[in-house]
Amino acid sequence: MSSTVPDVQKIVVSLSTPEVVIEPGSVAQLVVTMTNQQETPDRLSLEVEGVDVEWYAIPVPAVNVAPGTHASERILFKIARSSENRAGTYPFLVRVQAMETGEIGVAQATLVVKPFSALQVELNPKRAVATFFHPLQDFDVAVSNLGNVDETLDLYASDPEDGCAYEFDTDRITLKPGQSQVVPLAARPRTMTLLGGMRLYGFTVSARSVEDSYVSANAHGQIERHALISPLLGIFLLLLGFGGLGWWIFHPRPLPPVAINEFKVSDTHVKYGQDVTLTWDVSPYARQIILFKSGKNGVNVAVPPGEQRSPVNSLQDKPEYWPQTTYTLVVRGDGDKRNEVSRKVTVTVEPPPRPKPPRIEFFSADPSVVHQGEPVMLSWKASNSSEFILDPGSIRLSQYEQTHQVTPDQDTTYTLRALGQNEQTAPAHKTISVHVVSKDTPLAKITRFVASPETIYIGDRFRLRWKVRSARGIRITSDKGETIGTDLPASGSLEVPNPISDPTTYTLTATDSLGNPTTQAITVTPKPKPEPPPQPETPPSETPNGAAPAPDQGGQTGQPAPTTPTRP
Repeated sequence: MSSTVPDVQKIVVSLSTPEVVIEPGSVAQLVVTMTNQQETPDRLSLEVEGVDVEWYAIPVPAVNVAPGTHASERILFKIARSSENRAGTYPFLVRVQAMETGEIGVAQATLVVKPFSALQVELNPKRAVATFFHPLQDFDVAVSNLGNVDETLDLYASDPEDGCAYEFDTDRITLKPGQSQVVPLAARPRTMTLLGGMRLYGFTVSARSVEDSYVSANAHGQIERHALISPLLGIFLLLLGFGGLGWWIFHPRPLPPVAINEFKVSDTHVKYGQDVTLTWDVSPYARQIILFKSGKNGVNVAVPPGEQRSPVNSLQDKPEYWPQTTYTLVVRGDGDKRNEVSRKVTVTVEPPPRPKPPRIEFFSADPSVVHQGEPVMLSWKASNSSEFILDPGSIRLSQYEQTHQVTPDQDTTYTLRALGQNEQTAPAHKTISVHVVSKDTPLAKITRFVASPETIYIGDRFRLRWKVRSARGIRITSDKGETIGTDLPASGSLEVPNPISDPTTYTLTATDSLGNPTTQAITVTPKPKPEPPPQPETPPSETPNGAAPAPDQGGQTGQPAPTTPTRP
């Protein structure tokens, strides 16, 4: 059968946008609409030319399209955030080819990769020693451009005290994406001393973009300045003299044993999860104060933050052991273990409430009838659950997931189990079945196709109402060769364009995702319009003298009759 459509228009390709803008590290999509203007159904294959194959993915590369209809598929673009993926514009072609006839349709678009900047600065070595005879120290500053655009960078070095001088071989460099360069840096303290201690200067090396001051990176280093003569010996003798004098004056005396003056809890009977306040007062010369808590197993656990610093203090804690939580305060002094005391307080804790059982509010499959190889999205909503198990397959899902995609190849019954907060809570479960049919079986279902109103007269206009499920394309035609509507929604109504004059058959055609059609026809037979009912006669009214008034020329009563002029 020869086609009346020109060859260049047999496969029409349209794009949702001519320019796809993407940030490296994110995802963008392009919707491709493929229209089959051939007279026979065909399987259209979707391809992309002109960009790296690692930059895009086509979830559905081929789709069956009926003649005169179209199908839309997505092209997903994802570019890694790497310096190898440079910023710029990349033109590409979207090619759609008919597998049966070989017809080709193309559309051109542009992929715009947005720029991003990332710098890294490393310093080697990170620490150097400047002596009186060798104050100048050399460092290697390695600067790397981890972005996808060229960067021109200025190099700086400084320390908070401004105690050192710094000099780069070059203080401005230009790096291409992924390029690294090592710049020598000479640093020295501004002053050197003959006698003194060691002085440590911490400095920062920065690389900052010339065009955008917010694009920068830092590395930290240290310079240790040593004097010519170390004062350690003099300081040692001076300290030795002061130490002997101090020992003689302040030599240690034996301390009295440590004691716990007070240790109490704010409430000895609490509900599970309720806080209590622990208060203590111990000897001020205690060397170590530690607070423990334990349950019925008797294992002591340190109460955060562990060792306490103040001899008089209080803190809040949650006694999670039930039915009893025991707090133990241990105080140690100087000397052997005999200089140690402890005291205990016990808190009665009510058992925690039982967790609510899990509940699955709904569990559905969309769609519930699919072709072989088509995905099905399972969705659910549940409460009081810790995780889900989906069978078959015993797939474990977290409590925050509410959807999961499956691809059944045969009729399958899926069971969702919601596990409770602990092992003592019985799980909840719901099941749902998915029916899988062959690829040549139509999935579209027409549940309603009627004309409104029920009684239609010749010359009237009326509306066609429909409701369809699982359809990708919907159109209505008549046996008069008219197309009433195409690309219609799943449910709605449409007024016929011309008044009806004789019996007419209207056909609703619904195609699924593979182009399999389902049709339903209705015949509208108009009736002749009924004659209008006769108008009731108006009864004559009486005049005051009992005589009926004569009708006037206009057929109305109650008006004086016109007089006839007499001839001369």
